[in-house]
Amino acid sequence: MKKLLQNPAHMLCCFIFIIGAAFLAYITYSNLDKGFIFNDEAYYLSYYRNKGESLSFDRTNFFRIFRFLYTPNIYHFRIISITALVLSNFLLCFTAFKYLNFKNNILVLSLLGIFIGFQSWNINNLIIQQYIGNTILVNVGVSLLLISLISKRQIILVLSGFVLSFVLFNGNSHSIVIIPILVFFILADPRKWKSNMIYFLPGYILGIIVYFTFLDTLDNFIYQFKFLKEYLGFHKKQHSKTFMVLWCVYLFLNAILPSAIAVLLLWRSKFSDKSIKILDKILAAIGIITLVLFIFSVEYYIFAFIVFTHLLAVRFWYSKTESKENKYLIILILIIPYCLSFGSQTWFHLRLSAYQFYYFLLIFICISRLYKNIFWIAGYLSAITLMIISFPSILHVKGWKDFIFTEQTEKVKINGYDLYLDKGRKKDIEDLRPYLQNQSNVIYSSNHLMGYLYILNASPPIYYYFTLKDYIKFIIKKVNKTPDDFIYIESNDYPFYPKEIVPLKFVSHPEKYKVVKAGRFTLYLPSNYQKK
Repeated sequence: MKKLLQNPAHMLCCFIFIIGAAFLAYITYSNLDKGFIFNDEAYYLSYYRNKGESLSFDRTNFFRIFRFLYTPNIYHFRIISITALVLSNFLLCFTAFKYLNFKNNILVLSLLGIFIGFQSWNINNLIIQQYIGNTILVNVGVSLLLISLISKRQIILVLSGFVLSFVLFNGNSHSIVIIPILVFFILADPRKWKSNMIYFLPGYILGIIVYFTFLDTLDNFIYQFKFLKEYLGFHKKQHSKTFMVLWCVYLFLNAILPSAIAVLLLWRSKFSDKSIKILDKILAAIGIITLVLFIFSVEYYIFAFIVFTHLLAVRFWYSKTESKENKYLIILILIIPYCLSFGSQTWFHLRLSAYQFYYFLLIFICISRLYKNIFWIAGYLSAITLMIISFPSILHVKGWKDFIFTEQTEKVKINGYDLYLDKGRKKDIEDLRPYLQNQSNVIYSSNHLMGYLYILNASPPIYYYFTLKDYIKFIIKKVNKTPDDFIYIESNDYPFYPKEIVPLKFVSHPEKYKVVKAGRFTLYLPSNYQKK
């Protein structure tokens, strides 16, 4: 306690991290039995339920790797998922602080990882999928690597290699994260890197053997890539190449270009003390701008936040008091988010928000080590405090998950377990139950309807498909069916696209179909339809 009083900034950090972690944990856990995301969450859960046996174009096998944590009780599975995530964040914080030789209250400071873990996901889409799964695997794998470097026990590298091997299968495009981890692994202990690799590689190979022995087959893994090749032609029709071009443009403008300019200017000034002080002033100004944007324009603050983080990493790299090993760790933490979001089919700033934990960890390390001025830590804690204060507001806002937490008051049985939904969706389920319960071969007008199929144990020919006529025909042929073998469900809110699919024009024998109105839905039932 005496040491804490001697360092009020440190004491304030500990206090706010404790309050933030406890408060966000309470809000999160007390609302995990409410609501259901009818597109993505249902999509992820369907793979767990069907053990990955259904047709898939995905480059991820998260449902095989994390099936040992799965339970059909969605409420419990959400608890397991978010708990595993925040604990992995905590572990990485603790080992990073230990590696960097932080002296006091490391356990309390590591609550930063728990707090940011809850805040980043906002009680949203918490079922373990490729993004949460890869975060857990990378956090644990890197933490084990750091523990080995700290303790000088190479045997721990076997465990690190084993855990990181599953990144190859959890998200194929994200597996590039192994490259910077291995580079850090070599540079952090250059004298022993060969003997270290002798321990790491057997663990990595063992993980691959375990995967193909107990979780998947090599034939299925290869088939996924063959199917992916067939699917890519349709993918281009749904997602423009411009999408990934813009992703790279954002990365260049927000991360690479500012860092390159800073390094160039420092190099031209021969890294003088004066140029370093100028960079500190620029960082302070960008930090203030970032904080203002966070208050008044939270959807865009991430861009200034990324610039600030990268310039701070540059500043840390040219610190005269930090070892090269410490600098290598900072660069690794900086790069990890880009690797984990690589190949993601969503916007740069949206996907990176899920990985902001790494930025907050990096910033806390840098300002703690570089600056003794209390104003730096005050600015950091101001952002943290705003995040704590604003967190409960998500309970009253209708987001992309398409529901409001406070409206989830109706008890519904899903997989035999209780979950609370709003009155409208409860009525939808009862309207659809006579027609869709336990039905196979269902084609829906939008991925937003996948949740109804999951709840009613109905199944489409493929999860998460595009509403393209030629793509649907391709999938139907792939499963040895014809368009006339399927039930078609259309929502008033999410109808079929008339330019692509009109059910009674899409099938060969429309006269054999019966059209039924059920609440907010229209169902097209084939002649061979039977209630189950």
